[in-house]
Amino acid sequence: MYLQKKGNKYWACCPFHSEKTASFVVNADEQYYHCFGCGKSGNVITFLMEHERMSYVEAVETLAREARMELPEEEDPEVIARRAKISKILAANKAAARFFYSSLKTPSAAAAVAYLDKRNISPEIRVSFGMGYSPDGHSLATALEKQGFARNTLVMAGLTGEDGYDPLAKRLIIPIINAKGEVIGFGGRTLEKDIKPKYRNTKGTLVFDKRKNLFNVNLFKKTQADEKHTSVVLTEGYMDVISLYQAGIHNVVASMGTSLTTEQCFEIKRYVSEVYVCFDGDAAGQGATWRSLDMLKEAGLEVRVMSLPDGMDPDDVVNKSGAEGFRELMRAALPLTEFKIRSLASRQNLNTLRGKEKFAVSTLPVLSALDPIGRETHIALVSELSGLSRDSISNSLSDYRAGVSVTRPKSEEKDAETAVKENINAANLNMCRFVLSSVIDGKSYVRVGDFGEDFFTHPVHKAVYAYIAERIEKKDRAPLKGDLFDLAPEDPEEVNAVISAVDALPQDKQAEYYEACLSRMREKSRKERIAEITGKLKTAEGDLKSRLEQELLELLKKH
Repeated sequence: MYLQKKGNKYWACCPFHSEKTASFVVNADEQYYHCFGCGKSGNVITFLMEHERMSYVEAVETLAREARMELPEEEDPEVIARRAKISKILAANKAAARFFYSSLKTPSAAAAVAYLDKRNISPEIRVSFGMGYSPDGHSLATALEKQGFARNTLVMAGLTGEDGYDPLAKRLIIPIINAKGEVIGFGGRTLEKDIKPKYRNTKGTLVFDKRKNLFNVNLFKKTQADEKHTSVVLTEGYMDVISLYQAGIHNVVASMGTSLTTEQCFEIKRYVSEVYVCFDGDAAGQGATWRSLDMLKEAGLEVRVMSLPDGMDPDDVVNKSGAEGFRELMRAALPLTEFKIRSLASRQNLNTLRGKEKFAVSTLPVLSALDPIGRETHIALVSELSGLSRDSISNSLSDYRAGVSVTRPKSEEKDAETAVKENINAANLNMCRFVLSSVIDGKSYVRVGDFGEDFFTHPVHKAVYAYIAERIEKKDRAPLKGDLFDLAPEDPEEVNAVISAVDALPQDKQAEYYEACLSRMREKSRKERIAEITGKLKTAEGDLKSRLEQELLELLKKH
């Protein structure tokens, strides 16, 4: 990336998306970057985290090496001991992976080899994924103890129980490798029909948490540099990933055989902005699947949902139609909202008036969550599918959003309450962002002491407020936008939202909106404190009760 200086800033074509005209600016004074095309922002640490896929610690260590600085040695005995345990676990896992890999070549692995042959998994792909076999319950411990690994290390790594028995015995072994190429755990697939569960993972350890990790992130990251992946296919299992990877679809990952987690969603967001969800057809309408889709969206990802032919999984698709057949299904994938609406339509008989009505009513929570443009577009889709007029759907939606009773199941009435609360929370979020953004931008209408820490509940906002307060107290320098990304490296999107909030309004409207925000935030803080005091007064006695009553009286006078 070539930076060209213009004034006191540096410009370049954005490294995060394809463009011909430079819209990526580096502000050396404020120590942050921003792309006016895709909206990416951050400082030097977040740049390494996003562009080079580093963790926060890795980014700091890399910068220290570049600057020839020595990081302070950690002296906390607990941290030193933990680090030593992690090193032992990783070493044991690496040795175990070699043992399993070698065992796949022995006669005892005949059933595992037959299974891989049946699934058409090539020898090359078996090597790429380091696939192996656990021949029995005790060979692993025997082999690793001969290499010098203590029994307690094997237990700590989840490789054996206290008795030395391998919990993945007689299973096909698939190593789980993180983005740094370290073996952090193993997945084992049973080769016998009567053994449950079909898949079993290493138990949680200091290096492996199935809620936080994704399968195949290592090979996905390795191919991303050459193939410039902007999206990822999310599947349900290891073998789905392996089959697709063998077919040439390298931008594919899977969760660890459990429901998708928030941590996994944000892990995906570290690498791409778009995700194609490829779950089995019978899971598409299940509540857990919908929650997973919403979690991906909430993580800031563009979500598209693939529909596989009935009874088929990704392996079936690529074996029957090849990679191009699977890519055709990707091209036909539906955006999240359209998928939800069409799924709701499939649950009703749209040839009857009752079915049309039930379908239209069931879409109101989905439509309500959209912005005005998206709402209008999808009202048209509901109208098309149901045969009901746009006006009737729009009117029902207005009643729904206003809290007026609309014929719907009890569960959907709760969704209406949730939607109202979410709208209120979103408004509060935007007000907090604008107030903090005004302070950071040094706006003339901001006065010291306008607000306090109790105005904020979001962890990023609390961190930004504390930073601003420290700068004001020390009077050494004004807040720098680049510093803010160090406050919450795990949530750069919210930091960017705070920084850019003030730019969302014309300058002649900013002071007025700032005062309106402060007024609403003060009232919200006052009501929350009144509720808190009221609760405490139920059990308070003596001087404490008197002080609380006096404070409550003062707060009530302010209304």
